[in-house]
Amino acid sequence: MKRLLLFLITLSFAIVPSLSAQVNQSTATLDVSKIRYKINKNIYGQFSENLGHCIYGGIWVGPNSPIPNIDGIRKDVVEALRRIKVPVDRWPGGCFADGYNWKDGIGPRRLRPKTTNTSWGNVPDDNAFGTAEFLEFCKLIGCQPYITGNLGSGTVGELSQWVEYCNSNDVSSITELRKKYGHAQAWGVKYWGLGNESWGCGGNMTPEYYSDLVRRYSTFMKDYGKNRVFKIAVGPGGNDYNWTNVVMKDARQSFDGLSLHYYSFANEKPATDFTQKGWFNIIQSTLQMNTLINKNDSIMNIYDPGKRIALVVDEYGTWYAVQPGTNPAFLYQQNTMRDAVAASCNLNIFNNHCDRVRMACIAQLVNVLQSMILTDGPKMVLTPTYWVFDLYKVNQNAMMVPIKINSAEYSFDGESIPAVNASASLDSTGTVHVSLCNVDPNSPEVVTFRLESFKGKKISGRVLTAEKMNAHNTFDNPNAVVPKEFTGYRLDNDSVMTVTMPPMSVVVLSMGGTLEPPPPLKVKNPVEGLNYEYYQGTWQELPNFALLTPDRKGTIADFTIPKQNSGQDFGVQYEGYIKLPGTGLYTFSLGSDDGSSLYIDGQLVVSNDGEHAVVFQSGTDYLGAGFHEIKVTYFQAGGGMDLVAGIEGPGVKRERIPSSMLFREGK
Repeated sequence: MKRLLLFLITLSFAIVPSLSAQVNQSTATLDVSKIRYKINKNIYGQFSENLGHCIYGGIWVGPNSPIPNIDGIRKDVVEALRRIKVPVDRWPGGCFADGYNWKDGIGPRRLRPKTTNTSWGNVPDDNAFGTAEFLEFCKLIGCQPYITGNLGSGTVGELSQWVEYCNSNDVSSITELRKKYGHAQAWGVKYWGLGNESWGCGGNMTPEYYSDLVRRYSTFMKDYGKNRVFKIAVGPGGNDYNWTNVVMKDARQSFDGLSLHYYSFANEKPATDFTQKGWFNIIQSTLQMNTLINKNDSIMNIYDPGKRIALVVDEYGTWYAVQPGTNPAFLYQQNTMRDAVAASCNLNIFNNHCDRVRMACIAQLVNVLQSMILTDGPKMVLTPTYWVFDLYKVNQNAMMVPIKINSAEYSFDGESIPAVNASASLDSTGTVHVSLCNVDPNSPEVVTFRLESFKGKKISGRVLTAEKMNAHNTFDNPNAVVPKEFTGYRLDNDSVMTVTMPPMSVVVLSMGGTLEPPPPLKVKNPVEGLNYEYYQGTWQELPNFALLTPDRKGTIADFTIPKQNSGQDFGVQYEGYIKLPGTGLYTFSLGSDDGSSLYIDGQLVVSNDGEHAVVFQSGTDYLGAGFHEIKVTYFQAGGGMDLVAGIEGPGVKRERIPSSMLFREGK
């Protein structure tokens, strides 16, 4: 108790604007036993558009620049981005993408055509930064490339050949062209966008017309060798739910991800010029992201209840008037503590929706909008938003731990929003990470957590905060807003954690401890093998087998397709138990042609639905040793057929689920 009082007194003098500031109370429950979904690392993605000084000056300076570089790519930017473990980067746009011909950016740079960037300022472009340079940049920072194709002014053939140029090792004129330019092997680019904002700058299309284009363009985006294309269709801008409904209804079989674009605007003033009203409005607007995801997810669930299709928030962030004295078309803005809090809110929302949101790209990487980095010639500075991504990188590919929070309110001018938002994760070492945000710029927040199915032990933490709402980092003062050690917490009886957060702060805690999984099932007279039911029917997606009458029933050793089948247009449902040797995180996988799904203890763990060639999907769950219910559903819709169920976890190397682990109840 003395430690807490001392902390609050220190906090009042160091951070709180006045000694009379109110300390608000919030409560939360963190239940480790409820983990089901992995936080895809691609949620922490970035966006690099050929806009202003994002590419030229921000990433690319050319090999002859006095600024330290790696074959023309800024070395300081590469090092900074490697630190925050950028998982994916989107390029070349944005609006720029639907006016870009990829062939302008290949071959010897001195021979590339000179063009004009008609999307952003009509500035000249020598195309020095093209496909090979972007892919080399991604390699240097250790991320996956995400290329946005041109559906606005480009042709089907152009996009088809771009995919081939990047992904094919077959003999063709396109692959020979790549080899001629010094790249013998394909890069294997997985993520491809089917246009950008086709409802606006990408063509002012209707959703019906766009859906037709998606089906057409997608048909000619081929898989080459082991390189599989993950196609991302244009989704809504903001709350255009009709767009989501039409595209999902008409074209969902042609893509793997649906984008969502949403910005918090305050473009009447520059980023550093605001009062508390400006603070409140931006944070209130940012929190609307949760509503947008909920409503889009509910529409997607109508057509894709297994959540095969990812919601990809590949443009989001804050948007202000440009910094005075800069080109209005370059969208250059400073980045303050307000932006750090907005970034934290968005990342918490994405983490908590990781069952559907599996990629996000903040706009943008360098020198544009809510950027990670600002540059000025040889100078570079890291923004407060960068440091939020540094704090939150512990969540990448960890398991999302559900949090129920009863937050105090932050009120201003007759309106209120929750003062605290949070997300949590469990990593492969068994460490729980709790990411907290106090959006109130005036008052500290005390949050009391009840820990369920987890006994906490040692805790460490870092905090990002400032004394002023518009605090920011500059080239002359680069460390005004940087993370510091955080000690404002205590742990009582291994099960109650109390955290006292400063005003306008982002806190990430790492807590070791012991997980307590739910008890395993008791199975009467277990015998090896599974029960299965076989159905004849024609489907494009997995049916609800519970509503159908099977053509026959039987037992089978493992998850193999019964030898007695019609050859096409059939489905199989397998049910039984899996006996796990230890307690911990288990990853299950399904490879199938066509659709399949895997359930553990009644919960969907792997969704691989849809009519497709062999595709592999996986999911992770924290499970105790012993018996657990397992169910796999599968359908075949003509053409080839295949089904492979795999497992990896404590005491189990990655392998096909062996029959020795599978049981059913004997008589």
